[in-house]
Amino acid sequence: MASYVYTELQATVGDLRLVFLQPGSYHDVLRCNIHHYPLLEPNTPFKDERLPVSALQKTLPDGWTVEQTLDGRYLFMSPRHSGIPNSWKHPDAEYDPKAYELPEHSVGDSFALHVPPYEALSYSWGTADNEEYIHITDPASTHNTPAWLKIRKNLAAALGHLRYPDRPRTLWIDAICINQADIEERGRQVKRMSQIYPLSEKVIIWLGSESEDSKHALEALEYFSKQVEYVISHRWGDAPNAQEHDWWRDGFALPYDGKTWKSILSLLHRPWFERVWVLQEALSCDRVVLQCGRDTISWVHVRKALLVLRQKSSILPHDIRDRLFPYARGLMAPPLASCEHLFLWTRNQQCSDPRDKVYGILGLLDPRIVAKIEVDYSTPAWKTYAQLVLAEMEVYQKLNMINHCNMTTRLEGYPSWVPNLERPIEGANMGYLSIRRFYASARSSAVAKLIEPAYHLQVTGRRISTISRVSYDLTGTFVQLIEVVRDWAPKDPESNMYVSGGLSMDAYVEELVRGRTSDRALGDNPCPSIRRLRELLTPALASAELDDEVARAFKDCFFANECLFTTTEGYMGVSARGLREGDEVAVILGCDFPMVIRPGGSDRYEVVGPCFVHGLMLGEALKPPLEPPWKDALPVTKGWALPYFVNTETGELLKGDLRLGSLPPGWEEVTSLDPFLPPFVFENKDDGCISINDPRMSADAIQQRGIVLETLELI
Repeated sequence: MASYVYTELQATVGDLRLVFLQPGSYHDVLRCNIHHYPLLEPNTPFKDERLPVSALQKTLPDGWTVEQTLDGRYLFMSPRHSGIPNSWKHPDAEYDPKAYELPEHSVGDSFALHVPPYEALSYSWGTADNEEYIHITDPASTHNTPAWLKIRKNLAAALGHLRYPDRPRTLWIDAICINQADIEERGRQVKRMSQIYPLSEKVIIWLGSESEDSKHALEALEYFSKQVEYVISHRWGDAPNAQEHDWWRDGFALPYDGKTWKSILSLLHRPWFERVWVLQEALSCDRVVLQCGRDTISWVHVRKALLVLRQKSSILPHDIRDRLFPYARGLMAPPLASCEHLFLWTRNQQCSDPRDKVYGILGLLDPRIVAKIEVDYSTPAWKTYAQLVLAEMEVYQKLNMINHCNMTTRLEGYPSWVPNLERPIEGANMGYLSIRRFYASARSSAVAKLIEPAYHLQVTGRRISTISRVSYDLTGTFVQLIEVVRDWAPKDPESNMYVSGGLSMDAYVEELVRGRTSDRALGDNPCPSIRRLRELLTPALASAELDDEVARAFKDCFFANECLFTTTEGYMGVSARGLREGDEVAVILGCDFPMVIRPGGSDRYEVVGPCFVHGLMLGEALKPPLEPPWKDALPVTKGWALPYFVNTETGELLKGDLRLGSLPPGWEEVTSLDPFLPPFVFENKDDGCISINDPRMSADAIQQRGIVLETLELI
């Protein structure tokens, strides 16, 4: 029997291949047919006829909120501390359920008869060792004679479990349905993943064969998931009809023994959970099941369980927390996650080709960004990563992708402003990239251009300060590093004043916890205030013993290959390792974190990496000072921390920034329902232009207010 030869897909009609897996028992020889079909968008896409959440919210009694869950249902969340369970039903029993209940529908209802219903397989390829064979007949082939194709062991095991005993099963499988030897076809099909998986009847996640404890892990996750709910505004609570009403609470310890935690950890270390490609496969369709051997569970149960478990990080077993914390970042996905957030996830995942760190999640990114990314496996990986920076600059006028840069993980020999996505992120500090918690450049628009052929990036910004002292590399918790904390603390906590105002001790404690305090938030917030942290830390600095309350209050103070630093001007900060004296702290337009840069002569600079610096995180470098009694606040709305202002004397909340004056003629701040944009954006009524940046924070407007900007060339 000959090796299988692929028949070319007709790109002009949107062809794809489907596998018709022939019936048989587990140990029978694997056989299939391959057919070509044009995969077109549905003629009549499913239309959600329910009221929008915003409209439904107006019908609720005081204290109630309505939110959308991970599986698209509307959850009515009861007033906090009321003791009333959350519900799938409107609090008004007379309200029409059609306004909020999700109707059942099948993707097949929207298709013409040009493609048969199919299931898409998501699995880990595994290694090329011990390959097996599948026998193929291709009616599109001129020969139409049986041939064989090598497939890897994990796929062979999956097909053995998935095939029916008495009828064919129609599947889309990347290793078979894409000619992996044809680079051009691979590139075209990669961009179609955002069609192939969502338009399938179902996505099957294959974790591998059953193990001794896999069934126990799946049962534990499923039961936990049925007790909790997670909504896309990044909130969680008890599920309607939950039997365990407190399991959703962050501080509630689950009654799991060592066997249960071990089984969950073993499940999370299966190869599927370590692969890049699988995330978009699992999240791009709402009909997904996870299968391990013969055992199955709804994927939404697993996703929800892991997201809520992540919130219990302070009381989880250490090995579970270390695995879950970086992985669960990806489970948020739009509209919960930013582009930077997803790349925090992908940097910890595995793939055989470094370009797949980008290509493997294109289906989850803003289509406007995807349109700027050329899928080309002949392009060097660093240029693929550079495309991300340039695409964000062009689409959003932002430069937040350079927050992924770090001197110690730099791609050697290539521009320092190009992030190295092949390596995990350096520093616990950068975990906050995903929360959109800071606005160092104050919602300004990037002013940047690529200088070729040198591939330098010319940006506009302001150099603020020069680093004068750097600690050694730090890794550990607050308790483990208490001597370093004492050594770097202000010498006179009660009187030393900070360069941007206030006590230096206040700046220091906020630096240690990377801004995770209640001072910037509104409403209920579990984080301690800056004042409380200062009151706890000040006596602890002089005490030989560390009080448990201090350790709990500083639980968000931990380091991972990071260092503390101070500047000649008096700023204090923290950044990933790689800093040295003489480096400079700059605020670059369009970049939400301050950036450490290294002078290279002739106004050229290398990117060292982002940093947290008290007094520079909320636009202070690009705006006039905020006069008392006003202070900045950053309440989180739908995953975005948006800038507000609070009058500390009256409690008045102000959304607009009085320092900036009125919006330019024709501009208006409007609500956005776009899942890839903030809840509030700016619209130019004259031309319909939508911007996530404040038109009052253009480079010209900033300079008109007396702030001096300069051009910096990043090399």
